[in-house]
Amino acid sequence: MKKVLSLVLALTLVLGCMSFASAEEGKIKLVVWSFTNELQGMIEKYYLPQHPELDIEFQIYPTDGNAYTTKVDNLLGANAASDEAPDIFTLEAAFVKHYVESDWTGDLKTIGFTDEELGTAFPVMAQIGQNAAGVQKGLSWQSTPGVLMYRASLAEKYLGVTSPEEMQEKVQDWDTFLETAEELKEASEGACKMVIGSGDIWNAYQYQRSEGWVVDGKLVIDDELLDFEELVKTLEEDDLSHKGGSWSEVWFAGMRGELETLCYFLPTWGLHYTLKPHCSSLWDESKTEEENVAAIGDDGTYGDWRLVDGPVAYSWGGTWMGINAAKAATADDAKKQAMHDLIYNFSLNEDWLVQYAQDSGDFVGSAKAVETILANGGTPNPFLGGQDHYAIFASAAALANGSLMSEYDDTINSLWSDYVTTPYTKGEKDLDTCLEEFKTAVAAAITTITVE
Repeated sequence: MKKVLSLVLALTLVLGCMSFASAEEGKIKLVVWSFTNELQGMIEKYYLPQHPELDIEFQIYPTDGNAYTTKVDNLLGANAASDEAPDIFTLEAAFVKHYVESDWTGDLKTIGFTDEELGTAFPVMAQIGQNAAGVQKGLSWQSTPGVLMYRASLAEKYLGVTSPEEMQEKVQDWDTFLETAEELKEASEGACKMVIGSGDIWNAYQYQRSEGWVVDGKLVIDDELLDFEELVKTLEEDDLSHKGGSWSEVWFAGMRGELETLCYFLPTWGLHYTLKPHCSSLWDESKTEEENVAAIGDDGTYGDWRLVDGPVAYSWGGTWMGINAAKAATADDAKKQAMHDLIYNFSLNEDWLVQYAQDSGDFVGSAKAVETILANGGTPNPFLGGQDHYAIFASAAALANGSLMSEYDDTINSLWSDYVTTPYTKGEKDLDTCLEEFKTAVAAAITTITVE
């Protein structure tokens, strides 16, 4: 899902790992690990030119085949204080909780972070970077709130909707969302579907749970998840979706307009790095946006997309920076300050984040920086017909609840899809049978929690 993953995997196959600063006597050395080259590029362009006192060794290991987490686990588990081990390493949403709940990651206050500094992060991203005791162990340079993205021309053609405000009324909650899906089916004679498939709404729906998957060491199946199953079963049985999967060719065909699809639930990175490059079959990611717009002409859906809050505030993805507790404990004051300053610069430094947002369009992780961007006029976006994506994402980021995430989510989400959503929505098994088989699978996969 990360926007530079394919580039990173190709790069890693050739180079394995790399450093972009050679060791020099008298400099403060920081070892930084990541699974993409995104942070590397940011450090090279924005940070090292202003900090000649630093020697930063940057190493990339891909997430493909769990190479990154395997490397981190093996080294931190056996020799965390070694020169080879990272001082700072990045954590993806799929495994961030695994590390912040471990002793391998350190409290950011041990390298000088203050409550005042930490308080400027968006709560949802800060919560995800905390362990169960509320200790802040990770910070993100991006915030990844999710919204509903829709085709303006299809909304007008079939629903008579002419503004985002009118569209929000059509999707203000899940009952209304389903009613609009039925209206869309009737108006389009079945040609236009509300979404590609049930996977499109999972990331949004799960955020309205009252409790996460694991509470006090016990598996919890929130009632909202049962409501989710009824919703997606209706989408399936009433032919209100294209019955395709996320990240499939069908999914992308809807973005290009080859399949009439009204809505996508996507976060910040989904706008720039998923929807936009798949809005036309002629889009060339090696070209600038301006060059692509000139080349694709009327092909595809560029400029036809708009954003609304949708039924619920949610978040999807993100990358956090954490510290190696063992190396932080033995670092001198100068090195601790260097670790603090690098993480602070990319996650909370208002001046830098405002500039980075202007350069990249990314939605940053500092609430204070976002306030400044909005006060300066926001970010009118031609892909969205001039709509300001920052204003919409800011609203969602303020409402999303990151406390629901746990270190078990990746495994349990997958088991829920395999043992409940797929067989139940396709009519293969009744819900009670699905739930019992799901519980059995969870108990077998995760022996450290209680399943009743």
